[in-house]
Amino acid sequence: MARVYEVGELMQVAVTQKERTAQSTQDSARAAIVFDEPTVLSALERHLRQELGSEVEIEGLERKSSGFSWITYSFGARAGAGASRRLILRVGPPNGLFAPYSVLPQVHALQSLNGTQVPVPGLVSFDQEGTALGCPFFVCEHVEGDVPAPWAGSKLSEEHRRDIAGQFISILGELHRLDWRGTELASLHAESGERDEVRAIAGWCASLARPTARYYPLLDWGGRWLLDNCPSPPRRTIVHGDYRIGNFLEREQRITAILDWELVHLGDPHEDLAWALMPTFNGRSRKLYGVVERNEVIERYQRASGVQISEKSLAYYEAFALYQAAAIQMRAVRAFEVDKFNDMRMAVMASQMASIVRAFDRALEAAV
Repeated sequence: MARVYEVGELMQVAVTQKERTAQSTQDSARAAIVFDEPTVLSALERHLRQELGSEVEIEGLERKSSGFSWITYSFGARAGAGASRRLILRVGPPNGLFAPYSVLPQVHALQSLNGTQVPVPGLVSFDQEGTALGCPFFVCEHVEGDVPAPWAGSKLSEEHRRDIAGQFISILGELHRLDWRGTELASLHAESGERDEVRAIAGWCASLARPTARYYPLLDWGGRWLLDNCPSPPRRTIVHGDYRIGNFLEREQRITAILDWELVHLGDPHEDLAWALMPTFNGRSRKLYGVVERNEVIERYQRASGVQISEKSLAYYEAFALYQAAAIQMRAVRAFEVDKFNDMRMAVMASQMASIVRAFDRALEAAV
């Protein structure tokens, strides 16, 4: 039986004066970090000059609006008399959705998957300490392609979406086949003896236990149930953590890169499959990308990965997917209301909680 985490008790912990002082210090630090274009440009030039050992000219720095967590910029960089390279800067803001940030999971993923059948951008450099910008960031290669919007899938032909969905399933199978031992991602393995998948679930429980203005008893109870009933994985694999339509680049009907590795961990492959099948990421359809039936997805995934899917484990992780979605919604609300992260999309997320909690209730009944 998994360890019992007293999530509900954490909700009642009083905030001490020491914690208030620490929070005040953090707020001051957040206020001191400015992400205007001149500041980012200057910091980026200093960082790349140090990394490359030569003068660097930054061209066309542009902030991208997509994404709910990391701040993303595209730019060109020319070192000396060399040709300009198109690059991407990703910054973990101190008041962002998943703050405090670490670049290491994404860095390890890009390092470990380079040259495999799982397409990822090439890593250029990173700064975990945030020396140049005041917070962690990394730089990677720019990959050509567009991010598909699940809700706009109807604008594409069914043949196009089926082709992309097939690639999407095959790449997930390749990811779950890879031996993570001996790669940089091996550092994610818990040496304490605690199961990696249980540790990941406990992280979301702790996230929901953070003091907020809202409390959902079902999520409290459901988090305990998930921890106590976590199934053993068929094998421990690399888990992307946010593998879904919308987290890859597509060009000329080919997936060119899988993106957003910030939640990567080691765990049960059922987790990625359950997350990918959520209607939220498929234009509200129960079919993958609105075209591939659930049974076909499972069959194709099993062939690609060599993993035999357990319906019981998949039902468990479908419940967990909704629990995780609730935790992300609450983190977004906190980031906007408490940490003053200026993204109006996060402000409306609280309105979605009721429907997520109801869906989680139904999923728990199916998983028990």
